[in-house]
Amino acid sequence: MINTQKEGRVWALHAPLEVVTFDIYRDIHKGIRAELFGVTTAAGNVDPHDGTAIASLLQRLSALVGLLDGHAAHEDRYLAPLIQRQSGALADAITQDHRTLEGQLHQLASTLQNVPSSRSEQRLAVHRFYLCMASFTSDYLEHQALEELEVMPALAAGYTVQDLLHVNAEILAEIPPETMAASLSLLLPAMNVDDRVEMLSGIRATAPPQEFAAVLGLAATVLPPADYAALAALGDNIVAATRRTIDNDSVTRAFVPCLPAREEGSRRG
Repeated sequence: MINTQKEGRVWALHAPLEVVTFDIYRDIHKGIRAELFGVTTAAGNVDPHDGTAIASLLQRLSALVGLLDGHAAHEDRYLAPLIQRQSGALADAITQDHRTLEGQLHQLASTLQNVPSSRSEQRLAVHRFYLCMASFTSDYLEHQALEELEVMPALAAGYTVQDLLHVNAEILAEIPPETMAASLSLLLPAMNVDDRVEMLSGIRATAPPQEFAAVLGLAATVLPPADYAALAALGDNIVAATRRTIDNDSVTRAFVPCLPAREEGSRRG
């Protein structure tokens, strides 16, 4: 939870990540982190007197606001009930974080929309936005750590992999294709080759060829050539490893929103 004593938190070095077979936060959090860093960096080096550059930064911020709002809404709808059954304290902490972060996020947007006309005031206003963006990023990273290091192990201890994959499929099914494409353009560069192969092999196994071709084309556009080559070269080996770890049908359905998830798996007692 934001603004709590650090000694009360679980640090990554000691978090029980071994119990997590399927991490529902992993890929989206990697993409969000990358864009938080990107927007913060852009805010730090933008020309405060260039109206076009400020408008471009505002557009990027608006897209980030939409991504974070949608992500929080999905968590509130699909994950909050599961978290509540595992730990009321964790559920309350996540709810409070979402409220706090939402308020900060929308204040950020209004700050950048109201840059004054005076050159001297422009520099201060944009610098203030940069510091606000950096502070928000710090708070958001702390929130992500709570979810990844405490909530995710609690979910893994209380629910089967199939349970969590089913929830993930329900979330993905709500995302419009254009929003999914925008999200993938952020996620894919932030993921490692294992993550990418797991996701793309699932899509390849169950999606229509034209849909997989579109996703593969997007990957070729957003990834550096070397990363895309590594993806193609290592794909078969990593897919085989994935099948040995988790039932492949469940994995593929988790990554393809157009397919209904199977009604299977129950909460552990």
